[in-house]
Amino acid sequence: MMRLKVASSLLMAEYIQADVQEWKQQPVDLLVACIDDSSGQQVLREANLKGLPVLAVTRKVLSGLSIPGVAYGASVRDIFQQLRQLLLESDRSGERFKPRTLFRSLADAQGKPSVLHMGLVKVMINAAHTRVTLLRDLPYENYLNAAAEPGWTLSLLGSAEAVDEALADAVSAHAFEDFCWQAAVLSPEPLLEQQTTGLYQLRGWPEVETGKLPMQWLLPMAAMMIRPWQPGPLALATGTSLDDIARIMAAAACTGLLDSSGSQAAGLRPAGNKVSGFFTRIAKRFGLNFSKGLQV
Repeated sequence: MMRLKVASSLLMAEYIQADVQEWKQQPVDLLVACIDDSSGQQVLREANLKGLPVLAVTRKVLSGLSIPGVAYGASVRDIFQQLRQLLLESDRSGERFKPRTLFRSLADAQGKPSVLHMGLVKVMINAAHTRVTLLRDLPYENYLNAAAEPGWTLSLLGSAEAVDEALADAVSAHAFEDFCWQAAVLSPEPLLEQQTTGLYQLRGWPEVETGKLPMQWLLPMAAMMIRPWQPGPLALATGTSLDDIARIMAAAACTGLLDSSGSQAAGLRPAGNKVSGFFTRIAKRFGLNFSKGLQV
């Protein structure tokens, strides 16, 4: 097991997500099983039924196997090479090998509070994803810059005692929206992959420290507060790049502020189907202007 964990850590260095965990019928990318006994063979049959790629561990002669395998006691290098080859061969979507950032790791939080760490950076995020507690005495900017970097690990906190133990190292706490949006500003890529073919609207303005959002984001965000938009027309109407639109929508999705239903609630549309005076004043306050004839 230790050699398997070390081999998986080498995969992480290549940006291949490889978390070793006990298999309890949950979806996995690759199953590693000893097939020298009946229980291992049963696991193999179950994996075959689920269409999972398998790496067998055995004391038998490898040439006699009909599936990929490594010898019992194989070196870390041998295990790493087999894992890497099987994972790359089984990948079809390209999603599996995206760098494991803090935000991608949160997909495995299962509605529980969790501790995430990467190098010296360590945070606790509550179950509702509303608060981020810094657990190391480092500048806030260090956490924001690290959030989109690869190599994060996640540990679920299954009890109140575990939460209290983690909070014993608390340095400061921040709104998750502030953490997410500021990290999105610093990240050159969207925090998460987001479909950009539908209509999208902001449910509300994010809770972000004043002055931390780029000025070029304010106009498209204001427009999305008024009614749903497709990314292309929004970028054209506001003079904003599609890259910035994608980063805005990904940050909104991370914080639950993105409405993809495409519906406009009654009473929210300004009279005359024009940009409201409020948003026009906001745009002017930051030196921005709505495109001529912009309809909402």
